[in-house]
Amino acid sequence: MKDRAGRAGRRGGRGAGRRLADALVDGGVTGLHLGLRAAPEPLTLAAGRALGTLAREPLRVRRRVVDAQIAASFPTATPGWVRATSRACYRHFGEEAALLMGGPPRVERRLSRVVDEAGLGPRLHAAIAERGGAVVVSGHLGNWELGGAAVRALGVRVTAVVQRQRGAFGRRLCELRARLGLDVLDRDEAARPALDALRSGRILALVADQHTRRGSAPIDFLGRPAWTSLAPARLCLAADVPLFFAALVRDPSGYRVVHEEIDRVRPGADGDPVETTTAWVRVLEREIEQRPEQYFWFHRRWKRVTQRGEGA
Repeated sequence: MKDRAGRAGRRGGRGAGRRLADALVDGGVTGLHLGLRAAPEPLTLAAGRALGTLAREPLRVRRRVVDAQIAASFPTATPGWVRATSRACYRHFGEEAALLMGGPPRVERRLSRVVDEAGLGPRLHAAIAERGGAVVVSGHLGNWELGGAAVRALGVRVTAVVQRQRGAFGRRLCELRARLGLDVLDRDEAARPALDALRSGRILALVADQHTRRGSAPIDFLGRPAWTSLAPARLCLAADVPLFFAALVRDPSGYRVVHEEIDRVRPGADGDPVETTTAWVRVLEREIEQRPEQYFWFHRRWKRVTQRGEGA
């Protein structure tokens, strides 16, 4: 009896601790948002880079994970290159987070200057006219949070499948998505609504490169098998629409859309979701190799593969 009471007390204490931590984080995010929104954009971005550096060097936030995954993904790289890439990664994501918290007007100005020199916009319009829609899949590269909005800015209707974020930062992301004209589906409830969106002439946008065992398969990624969602492939096969890989990456002059149509999409019984998924993962790999500091190495992407993925 005493043991049960003790365990309940410890769980209650941990719950109270988590609530307090969440409240402190929410307060910090709100204060940071207000401060960054009021600051000039160059100062906002400089503050973001400084926060990224602070997170890596003295605070060591996931530093071991980041450095280990970069080193394993680029096995011929020197330790100095790995450290430099890791530092640049922290600065990059500090800057991107600062931009998101700087307020919708600032984000909208950035999106108005996005370069689509490879012509994703015309290809999506053609896909809607000829096939009724398209699936756009991306990875955690560049600024994926603004990627769906960048596609929306090309003049097409976009439904984004997202993982809900909690807390103050999550609320601000929801508000930003709505302001930027995105319809949003919860990832855990998206299968039927996603097909409905495709069949109504919309572009379906997903970020699908994080570890998951639900509806996934082990796909070789940067030299090692990683559980990868088959959902984008299954959706485009079921709806008989084309699949594009796209990402919003940062260049010295601003944001640029990179994309490639995945040509291994055969609808119906002939379609192989594993083959299709492998094809878009190869494109993601090539983009990461060109700009490794813009990939989200903080997530534990590679976990032990012991059995086949579960069905959707």
